[in-house]
Amino acid sequence: MILEEFLITSFQDVKGKERVKRLHAVLLDELLNTNPRFAEYNWMFEQRLKNDAFGGTFDLDMVGYDNEGNIKVVILDKAYQSSVNKNIKNYANTTIGESARLYYSPECTEIENILFINVMPRIAPMFTKAGKVKGFDDVMRAKNRTKIDDVLQTQYQGVVKSIDLYYDIDDVKNKSAQSEFMEITPNNITPMPVI
Repeated sequence: MILEEFLITSFQDVKGKERVKRLHAVLLDELLNTNPRFAEYNWMFEQRLKNDAFGGTFDLDMVGYDNEGNIKVVILDKAYQSSVNKNIKNYANTTIGESARLYYSPECTEIENILFINVMPRIAPMFTKAGKVKGFDDVMRAKNRTKIDDVLQTQYQGVVKSIDLYYDIDDVKNKSAQSEFMEITPNNITPMPVI
C-alpha cells in the first residue's frame, strides 16, 4: 500500500487498530523507499520502551533495531484529519516532551534518529458532534505559527526530526458532512524527504 491509498479511507475508524497498523506500514515503506539506509535495521511495530527518561514506560509506533538489539531509530507517527489547528500547540509540546523521554532514556544510548512523521491535509474540516462540517482549518498557516524545527535542532543536534507530509482533499470545501469524508480523493501529497 502506498500513502495515497491509505489516505483515501483515512477518515474511517480514526482510532482503530487496523488503521494504525496500515499507517505504520505505509509510512515505513515510504521512509525505506526514500532512505534505503534505514533498511539495515530490524523493524518492529508497537514496541514498549520499559524505561524512558522519566522512569516510566513509553509505547512506540515503530522501532528500528540493529543486529545486537540496540534501538537505532524510533518513529512516532500520526495522521490528523480534523480540528488540527486547535491542537497544533499541543502537538508541538508533545513532540518536544516525547523527544526528551526517548533521547535521554537509558534504553536509547545508541539512538541515531527520532522521527515524528505527521500526515495531515492542508485544509482540514472541523465537525460538529452531529457530524456536520462547521468550518475548515488552514493547517499550513497554523503550522507556520508553531515552528519547532529550530528547537529540536538546538536541543538534539539533528537526531530528532519532525516530518510533515501534507496533502489536498479534492473538493474539500464543497463537503458539508463527516460522512462525505469516508472516502476522499487525496492529491498533491508531499513526498517523504531524504533524511
